[in-house]
Formats: sequence, C-alpha cells, structure tokens
Amino acid sequence: MPFLSVFHPESAPVTLGGNLQYVVFSALQWKDANLKVMPKAAKQRFAVLYNQPLEERFMMETLEQAHIQGAMSGVKVVSVHKNLLRLFLSDEVAGTTFHAIESLWEPIKDLDLNRRLEIDFSCEHEACSGRSDYLFWADVKEVLESNTLGIEQYSIPALHDCAEKILNGDEPVSHQFHVDIRQSFTPQPAAPTELCPMVVDSIASMMGHNNYLMTELYARTAHKKRDA
Repeated sequence: MPFLSVFHPESAPVTLGGNLQYVVFSALQWKDANLKVMPKAAKQRFAVLYNQPLEERFMMETLEQAHIQGAMSGVKVVSVHKNLLRLFLSDEVAGTTFHAIESLWEPIKDLDLNRRLEIDFSCEHEACSGRSDYLFWADVKEVLESNTLGIEQYSIPALHDCAEKILNGDEPVSHQFHVDIRQSFTPQPAAPTELCPMVVDSIASMMGHNNYLMTELYARTAHKKRDA
C-alpha cells in the first residue's frame, strides 16, 4: 500500500465486519486538539476506516492537505466513503474549537480534487455511547477502543555517558543514576586576557600568528606568568 510521506502506517490493515478495514497512521503534530501550538512537536495517531482500497482513492491526498493546513490535530478517526469524509474528533476538542476546525476544512473542500466532497463532523463520545447517527458507529467504537489514538509526547531518552552499553543491550533502568551528557557539558566563558585588541594584533604580527586564538592563548599565558 503506497502512502504519502507525511503519514506513517503504524500497522497492517485490520479487517472489521461488513467489508470494512482500517489502518492506524501517525504523523508529526505541532498543535494540540484545540489548535494551540505546543512547545514541542508531538506524535499524533489516527485511524482511517474504509471499504475500498485507499490507493485507489483521492482521500489520502485530501488528508495530507488537511494536515499541512493544520486541520488534523483534533481528529481521531476518519471514515472514508465516496465523496464523503466522516471525521470523529477527540473529546478533548472544546465546543469553541469545533467551529474553528470546521473552518480549516473549508479550503480543503475547495481543492480541484474535492469538487463534490462532503465532510461531516462528530465527536468520539457519540460513537462510544452509541448515540451517533452514523451507520457504522459500532465499527468506529471498536477502532477507538482497540487503539491508542490522539496526541502524545515523544519519549526522548537521556543521553547518558553509558549510552553505548544501553545500545548494546543493558537495561536503561540500571543506568538511571548515571550522568546525562546534555547536562554535564556547560559552556564556560573564556577568561579575558585583559589586553586590548591593539596589543593582541601587535603580538600576532611579531609572532607570525595567522590565527587569533593562537595569539589569545599566547597572550593569556604570558599575562599569567607576569602576575605570578
């Protein structure tokens, strides 16, 4: 199954009843479910439910455009039908954000490939409670309950001084109290030479230095010997 580079399939297609299948995708996400920009990019996982091969449909291109426009952050399940997308939004989406998300999808509908596209919006609670008017709400409920969907922060491991041992099979917990390289190297300001630039230039000329740092080191050493 060829897919666009912005989405990564998390698993092989899963078959449900009634000729339905779904695939869980992940993507880098920089907004939370309410469209607020997050301090750090996170991972979003969402499911696409379909009954015809996705590579034969234009819907994945539509979802890519929506992601680029920032319209996908609140989406957990996309149900694909002919000329219709049914979007199930996270329960974290506030009522005041609902209209903003709908507005973000308007330019997507105006694309040439989406001339006849209709988009319906629901929330995950409607499917999980059985109160949805969507014909396949039970399948959406199964997808939601069988997978961890939504936005989560990436787990970034500490760069320990024993990272090579961890890479070779050691349990990270056995090194949890070891040094984090990112915290052990703190840049220290260079000590001043207490010499004016004209003096440094003069020394460089006399010594034949072609590197300012060489002159700095020479001048600093000579200055310390003089004070000793």
